Amino acid sequence: MKYEFTNFISEDSVVVLHGKTKLEIMDELIPKAAELTKLNQDMIYRLTWKREQMMTTGVGNGLALPHIRVNDIPHPIVIVGVTETPIADYQSQDGQPVRVVVFTVAPDENPEAYLQLLGSVSRKLRNPELLSRLTSGTPNEAAILKILFENAE
Repeated sequence: MKYEFTNFISEDSVVVLHGKTKLEIMDELIPKAAELTKLNQDMIYRLTWKREQMMTTGVGNGLALPHIRVNDIPHPIVIVGVTETPIADYQSQDGQPVRVVVFTVAPDENPEAYLQLLGSVSRKLRNPELLSRLTSGTPNEAAILKILFENAE
């Protein structure tokens, strides 16, 4: 199976994020991840913040890629969020505010697939033109989904 991240997104996994801080947007993403994975929200919360403490997932150019691996899910869950306002406190590697957040919850038993999936997100969304299209104007889920699938591999 090819681990292209667009294979794991749907209408349910694309969100407009209303929070104005890193904590606020994570508080929107984590319940969504719990809903889609059917896993315990507290566990996802703990794993997510443990990962963030190791190193920021703000990779630069307005993009953040929070990601965790867990047991007991059959396939990855990918949530794509676009913020209404830039998230200045995300502590991105380049110091720039974050606008696009791709939150990935993947099965722990397949590290190679996990790396392929993260690589797919990074390759696709490090494209400045695509990021600009995702963040121009007022974000809405239908437009975000359309843009992502127009650019699917």
